[in-house]
Order: sequence, then C-alpha cells, then structure tokens
Amino acid sequence: MGSAPVRSMYEERPDYRVDVLARTNVMTAWLGEVCLARSSACLTVDEQDHVAQALAIRDGKIVAVGTDADIGKLIGPSTRVIELAGRTVTPGMIDTHAHVLDGLTAELFKIDLTTAASVAEVLARVKAEAEKLPAGAWVQAFGWNEGVIAEHHPPSLAELDAVTAGHPALLENVTHHYAMVNSAALALVGFQSGSIEIKGGTIVRGADGKPTGLLKEKAQDVLLAVIPPPTDAQSHQAIQAVLGRLHSLGLTGVKDIVYPPAWNAYMAFEKSDGLTAHICPLMWAGSTLDSARVTLAAIQKGRSDIASFPGKDLTVCGAKILLDGSAMGHTAWRNEDYAANPHFAGPAGRGYPLVDPDQYQAMVKLFNAAGVPVGTHAIGDRAIDLVVDSYAAALKESPHFGLRHAIIHEHEPTAHALEVMQQLQTKYDAGIPETQASFLYYLGDSLPGAFGPDQSQHIMPFATYRKLGLIYSNGSDFPVTSIAPQIGLWASVAREPLKGVYGQHPFGTAESVDIHTALRSYTLWSAHQLFLDKETGSLEPGKWADLAIWDRNPYAIPTAELKGMKCTMTLYKGKVVFEAKP
Repeated sequence: MGSAPVRSMYEERPDYRVDVLARTNVMTAWLGEVCLARSSACLTVDEQDHVAQALAIRDGKIVAVGTDADIGKLIGPSTRVIELAGRTVTPGMIDTHAHVLDGLTAELFKIDLTTAASVAEVLARVKAEAEKLPAGAWVQAFGWNEGVIAEHHPPSLAELDAVTAGHPALLENVTHHYAMVNSAALALVGFQSGSIEIKGGTIVRGADGKPTGLLKEKAQDVLLAVIPPPTDAQSHQAIQAVLGRLHSLGLTGVKDIVYPPAWNAYMAFEKSDGLTAHICPLMWAGSTLDSARVTLAAIQKGRSDIASFPGKDLTVCGAKILLDGSAMGHTAWRNEDYAANPHFAGPAGRGYPLVDPDQYQAMVKLFNAAGVPVGTHAIGDRAIDLVVDSYAAALKESPHFGLRHAIIHEHEPTAHALEVMQQLQTKYDAGIPETQASFLYYLGDSLPGAFGPDQSQHIMPFATYRKLGLIYSNGSDFPVTSIAPQIGLWASVAREPLKGVYGQHPFGTAESVDIHTALRSYTLWSAHQLFLDKETGSLEPGKWADLAIWDRNPYAIPTAELKGMKCTMTLYKGKVVFEAKP
C-alpha cells in the first residue's frame, strides 16, 4: 500500500467548485511505518491500495481523495466535517450471496434456533411457540446446527411431536438444505408411506423403513411449498429490517436470492419508500429448462420494470441455479465418498445433482444466449467441474464478455476447474467464485467431518485463487452465517472454527490471504459481481460515496481483533444511514 496523492474531479473540470462539501472527513495519516496513536486512514482499495488521509463528498459522490491539507482547502462555511479521531474509512461492504430478505423475515416471524445448544433447548423454544399459536397454524423455526447442538443431531420425530401440540412443524437446518418436521407435517404431504421417493431429495428413514422426520433438498421443498407465504405487510417490515441490518454492519450492497414475490416486494418498497442500499437479486431458475424459461421472462420483465428507476438502487443480477446440496448434509455432489464421520452419524455416499446435468447445461445456454448472468450453487468438486465446463461451452457457442457467471460457494474446485476458471476470467470476465469465508467459522465444526482432514485443508482455496490470478468475491449466505462482514474478513485470514470440535485449525492456513486481499473481496471484487465496480467498491473520485467507518484500522491490528471490529457509521451515496450511539 502507499500514501495517496490528492486526486479529484476538479482536475478534469477546472470550473467545478464545491458548494456544499457534505460528509467530509479529516484525519491524520500514516507516517512511514509508524502509526500515530490517534491516526485515522482512508483505505481506498484502489488499484494501488492507497491509504489516504481524507476525502471530500458532494452530491453523493466522492470528489477528492488525498491529504488533510489538500482536502482541508475545500472546506467552506456550509461543509459538514466528520472528525474521525482514530477511526478508519473503507468502501461500503458488499455481500455477494445472501438470502437477506428471507433471513430477516425468518428472524421476525419464526423461531430462532441458531444459538440452541442442546436438543432440550430446541424443544423448549418450539414448545413455547406452539402453545401460543391458534389451531392449524404452522410452527416454523430456522437455524439448528448439529455442530453447535451438544448431541450433534436434531430432536427425534417423537420428541418433536410431543411439544408441537398437533400443529404442523418445520425446523430448517442452518444450511437450509434439510429440515426436521413432525408427523402432522408429514401427513399433510403424504410422506408417511415407506415407498415414496423424491427425485433430487431424500426422505430419511429409520431401520423400520418409516420416515424419521428429516427431509433433505427437494423433499423439504415439498413441505415449504404448502406453508403460507409472508403477507405484503410482513415483507415491507422485513425490507426495513434488511436495510437497518445492512447499514449497522457497514454494508451498502447485497446480492439477494429471491423468488418472484420477494422481487415484487422490493419493487414496491423502492416505489414507496426508496431503497438505501444496492440491492441486486438473483432469481431462482428452478431445475428444468421450462422453469428456466419462466425465470428468463421474469428477469427480462424485471429489467424493463426498473429501467426508469434512478441510481441503481435496485437492479437484476441474473438467475440462480441450485446444482447440488450441502456438504454437511452429504448432498453436495462429489467425485469421492464423503469422509467417515465419528461425530455425526449418517451414510457417506457422494451426494447427487439437484438438476439433471443435461437440463443444467441447457439452462445455462438459454440464459447465456439471452445475455443473462448465471450464479450456480456448486459445493462438491464434481458439481463445480460441470459448472465451469457448462459456462465454457455456453460462452463458446454464444460469446459474451462481462456476464460474470459465478460459482457460488465452490468449496473444493479441482485442478481442471481452476484451469477453466482462469480461461473464463481472462477471455469472458466469467467463472468468478462467490465465496463465504464465514462458513469456516460458523460451520467449521461440521465441514471437516464431511471432507476429512486432508481435503479440509484445501476447501475455499483463497490463496490458490490469487496465485492463479483469479478474483473472487465474499459474502455470508445469511442466515446460514452472520451477515457481519468483519467475521468474513477475519475468517479469510485466520481460517478458524467456532468451537474446535476437530481442533483449532482443521482448515490450516495454507489457503489464508492477508487482510488487504480479504477487504478487496468484500468491496471492489464484490462490486464487480453486482456490476457496480465503476460506481462503487473503492474510494475514488467519481464513485458513489458508499462508506463504512470502523472503530479501528483492519490493516494495522492483529488478526484476532478483526472479527471484533465495530462499524460506527455508514454512508450510502453520501448520506449518513447509520451512526452508532455513543
């Protein structure tokens, strides 16, 4: 990194003058290798990773970045000066894979099991809710995590039946790839029979052949389809909560994963209230070419609907395809069997595709030919190979530069996949991993049991990406993990689990990156995946003033302190949208 010379829009427009220099921050800079006790910094994340002293904002955009002295000359009688007094400015953080509207809806209207530490605690929370509900209402819960639950498994069917008072109940796992349901829920969809099978899903059965209540992948989707959706009022309330959560954590953009009702909710909110973050949804494409055609029409209509909206607050990021499942659930599609797991009982196997491979390839070609970006969920190495090969074939047939087709999660890419990704990124600006470093922390006591000790050292290979010249973005997959970006920053460097069930370093550090790289994966490279890298993602003149202000400098503190960083202020397009209470 280096100290930034003053750069401003005035160099191109000598007649341009600042009338109101809102949100200006004046700070003390780095001096050589010495950081003064009261120093502050602007981490620009520009091409040279400059560290500046101050920046100026006008009309929502950054107009100058440079030294205290140079920026100080622009301060006028109407200027608001924000004295940082030791705090640090970064670009606003961007999460490139989250189910943020679904997640906040769940937090508001479902039982939160993310912190439940035992089966008894899960049952107590479910029982308390069931007793309050009217007859026939669903008991809905989310977030149970076998890596956190002391028994390493959810309640049994009998235990769940005993506390749900006849209400149908569905308890989603933290990964959202499997769920525990009760007998009333099984009866609603006819799953009591021992002969029913669901393609692309699993109805887990005991030794007696009867369902245990655990449903995986498309089997749980059958249940989800019969649960009443949120009301318009609930969706509006949830979007308000989304924006508040993003702002409080220094986030100014997110790629959300949505079904048509959620897209309509965002549209309605933008028209009525106005969004104060860059919201760029991926729309679910289903698992067939027919469902992909329906999604393509929805995307094209969505693009048309927002064409007149100013400011790119709401955009369309493309189509989402769920190709495989979860490593924790042993449903991610692999070339080799899952590791034998002493902590979590269950068959190994190699997982399976959730979309027929031929259908998947046809879906990718459909979207690519129409100029629509594709984000594919692929965790297992066999799934990842199919994704990158499908992207390469589609782009060869119908070349497009800049669609930025993504591989979501991408835990264990093969050498072949990495080679194809290099070609895709160089030739087409495609094949970009959209990763979640926070999995290493929050799911770090389950993932090593799926991959085994050797492969666990190489999952989420951030360092390898950089050695090969690949860019990647970061996110949370919220509500699978916390959406707090500082957790992902820390996990990118430390690669440590929450509890240490498999030891404190089951993932090793060979694939760690430094904090400079980690920050870029949450800012400029993430802006790239929202098609906003020309407008935001770094602190440079002409870009939107999307800023996060932190209580400490991530470039200057020990790794262990990164996850404790606090956002004290967030600006979106130059306006303060969050300020921590003193």
